[in-house]
Amino acid sequence: MKEPRSLLDLSTVMPVISLADAADAAPVARAIERSGVPLILVALDNPVGYAAIERIAAETPDIIVGAAAVTDLDQPARARDAGAEFLVAGVGHAPMRDAMRATELPHLPGVSNALQAMELLDDGYTDMVLTSAGAAGGIRQLKTLAAFAPAARFCAADGISPGDLPRYLSAPNVGCVVADWLAPVDAVRRRDWDRIQRLAEVALKLSTPAVTTVRAL
Repeated sequence: MKEPRSLLDLSTVMPVISLADAADAAPVARAIERSGVPLILVALDNPVGYAAIERIAAETPDIIVGAAAVTDLDQPARARDAGAEFLVAGVGHAPMRDAMRATELPHLPGVSNALQAMELLDDGYTDMVLTSAGAAGGIRQLKTLAAFAPAARFCAADGISPGDLPRYLSAPNVGCVVADWLAPVDAVRRRDWDRIQRLAEVALKLSTPAVTTVRAL
């Protein structure tokens, strides 16, 4: 993986998928790749996640695959061994940071408030995930984070709809948004890869204006 200045600069939209069958992983990844989105996250919320990462890494080598919803300390190493190229954690406590650093993969620890963000800044991190962004207060929470942790940049995740993309991406401390709606269960079940591609294309279009405007909270 050719690492950019920041994981947050890879794409304005970070698709995350959760699958019941690893055989669907590569077709979903190809559909998202065709949209122009260069990466995909596989949620480790069920045992299929590791097999899905393996399939994507083996069958769609041109898309960058990462592991998301990393919450257990054994998951970073298992995700790396499966072929994950980066990690996105749902938590950011010290043991999790140590586990992610041990993999030597690019990674984003998770925070939900300003105190946690400041702790990560003290540990040398500037990039992190704002978990449960919608429930945490959304744009208002990002304003608070900008005041108390001005050096921090965020990937906003959870509770964000397609229509929210421009607002979140217009915030100066947001680099990207996690999109969990690009691979609906019914589309995967019907193997409607074209629908998944269209959803990813729409997400890109919705995010484009936000990154070309002057950002101000």
